[in-house]
Amino acid sequence: MKKLIFLATLFFSVVFVQSGMAAEAISILGDPCTAPLAKKLGDAFTKKTGTVVNVETAACAAGIYKASNGLVDIGVSTHEVVLNYLPDGTVNNVIAKAPTVVLVNKANPVNDLKLQQLKDILAGKIKNWKEVGGNDSEIKNVLLQPCTTTIFAKRSAPFGKDINRLTQAGNPVAATNHLVEANEGAMGLQIYGYESPEVKVITVDGYLPDEKSFPSKYQFYQDYNVITKDNANNNTKAFVDFAMSPEGQEIVASLKHIRVNK
Repeated sequence: MKKLIFLATLFFSVVFVQSGMAAEAISILGDPCTAPLAKKLGDAFTKKTGTVVNVETAACAAGIYKASNGLVDIGVSTHEVVLNYLPDGTVNNVIAKAPTVVLVNKANPVNDLKLQQLKDILAGKIKNWKEVGGNDSEIKNVLLQPCTTTIFAKRSAPFGKDINRLTQAGNPVAATNHLVEANEGAMGLQIYGYESPEVKVITVDGYLPDEKSFPSKYQFYQDYNVITKDNANNNTKAFVDFAMSPEGQEIVASLKHIRVNK
């Protein structure tokens, strides 16, 4: 009887592994600006392959550090600075361009800002909405740090030290939406696709980010970086390949990111 039980257990274990049901889970660590896309890609990859993908959030760049040291399988981030200091044996794949947009309260009549106006607001030269065709209301900046501040500063829109800011707490993506929803004078910077239905996305020089305006007409994008070890396991490599596949890139587009592999 014991022999029969052992053989039955061995048989079902082999079937379980061969079916892919026992495949090791993939661990992904990302910041709040990148986790939603990783989660959506992970859900689709699990449905397609049966391999579980666990996505967790942490501070910006934490995923890069942990993936480069082999503490997680994949780190995702739009952070750019630390990429220049990745240790040997670390690989970065850019699977998308993550655009940043300008949010305002729905009661704000402004629907478009000229690029120079936006620069002047962020520099602290323009402090009231009436200066750009809006109501007589102080502009209160909500900055999605560091996911968006880096890219705006890099694209010739540096931030003034004395601009009026609304302070965030908790998840910066959710907090940006909440603060803009609650404050008529607020102007928020947000990853496109992560804005709530209760805010208004305005154009810059008449444009929103899409594959037609990228990159000549709309400037504010960051790379969506996927960091792994060079000797990553087969499941991890398969996930990166999936993200770059036509199916994965359609998921990228569904979250208003820009495909890099059309």
